[in-house]
This record gives sequence, structure tokens and C-alpha cells, in this order.
Amino acid sequence: MTADPLYAMERLQEIADLDLLSADVDPILQDVAARAATHLSLPVSLISVVLDDALHVAGSHGLDGLWLGETGGHPVEWSFCATSVRTREAYVVERATEDAYHRTNPLVVQDGVRCYAGVPLISSRGYVLGNLCVVGLEERTFTANEVAFLHEMAQTTVARIEERRGRASAAVPHA
Repeated sequence: MTADPLYAMERLQEIADLDLLSADVDPILQDVAARAATHLSLPVSLISVVLDDALHVAGSHGLDGLWLGETGGHPVEWSFCATSVRTREAYVVERATEDAYHRTNPLVVQDGVRCYAGVPLISSRGYVLGNLCVVGLEERTFTANEVAFLHEMAQTTVARIEERRGRASAAVPHA
């Protein structure tokens, strides 16, 4: 049996090395989230960092006034995004109330999530950091072109995140 990638220490170290839980990451990613939500005409978009026990929202659009916007995350057990960390592939749920895995999820039962599409954020070192995802309050079918758009935006997101690593490395004086 293969170990669960969610708990891989190398992946978690990559998240730490990129300082993805830092507050200064948030402004970098807000426009990416807004573009994804607007392009797909959905109310919410997240750039998530999936840890071993929680999902952290590193950037978002549409969470103002919602509990998730206040807390900045939720238990990993509720995470749709964790699926992409495990599979390294896009994950789409078009009818969350009928989905065998998510129909009892508090995000579906209490918060009204009805559809989800997310793609993994894969670092240049090959680690899945989390997801770029969109969420809706109505059932919805996602086209291949829409998922491809999310993949393109995910690559842009990772590039912006990794630019920070490059700037941090350049700022360190060499002995």
C-alpha cells in the first residue's frame, strides 16, 4: 500500500519553504481567485494550501462575510481539495448532494456547496501544494475548456508563489 501523499514530509516542507501560510501571500493570490470565479461565473474561488490536518485558504474571492473567510480554513476531512493532492489530477463534483463521498460533508449539508471544480497546484519541485478551485451553490456541469482554464490559472498561481522564493533567495547575502 502506498503512503498517503497528504502526509508526505517532503510536500509539507515544500509548503513551509514557500511560506504559504504567511499573510503576505494573500494579496498575491486574490486577483487569481477573482479571475477564476469571474471567468466561470461562480460565487467563490479559493487558492488552498492543503496541510496534513487542515485546509488553509491562501487566497480567495467571494468569502466576505462567510465563516470560511473568517477562519481561513477548515478540517482536511471536509476538503474537496485534498483529493487533488492525493491524485495530482483535476477533481470535479457537479452534484455534491448526490456525491457518495461529499453528500454528508458539512460544507454541503450546512453551507450549501452544490458544485466544485479544482486543479492541483504543483510546484516546480513536483509537490502538490493545494488547489485552485471554484465553488458554486447550484449544481453545474464543467466543460473540458473550463477545467483547462483552471489548469492554466493554477500554473500562473504556482509561478507567482515561486517568484517569492526566488526573491527571498536573492535577498540572502552570500558568504
